[in-house]
Amino acid sequence: MKYSTYFIVCCLVGLVACATPTSKQDYLNRFEGFVERVEDNHKKYSRKDWEWADEKFEKYNSEWYLEFSDDFTLEDQIKIKGLIIKYHALKNKESVGDMLRDLFKDDANKIGDKVEKYIDEDFDEDLDKIIDGATEIGDSAVKVIEDAVRVLDESF
Repeated sequence: MKYSTYFIVCCLVGLVACATPTSKQDYLNRFEGFVERVEDNHKKYSRKDWEWADEKFEKYNSEWYLEFSDDFTLEDQIKIKGLIIKYHALKNKESVGDMLRDLFKDDANKIGDKVEKYIDEDFDEDLDKIIDGATEIGDSAVKVIEDAVRVLDESF
């Protein structure tokens, strides 16, 4: 009895160890493989399949991610964000474009508001400065050309 309990515990520890990524690269490869499997099979997933996938996704997106987060490069981060977006798009049957549009809608609206505010408050003043600067440059350019023509006339 004692040996069978020990054997069962060892098997369970082995299964858990095999399921947990052991390095940053292992994490990235497994996460990518997981999302590819979801992509290949998502159309025939049942509610129970999605529950399993969501549990696995949460491990990739939080527990395992945090374990290797200090090791990720910017390129790794971009790849991970892409996998997260792809998973959500597959699960929610949204196009990635729609999801990105929703994610960045608020940012685009804020930028639009800032542009409107700038046009209302500061654009006219800046435009006057640009016109004044262009006039000065134009006057300087005319003077330089006149000087060059005078030097040429004097040389011949």
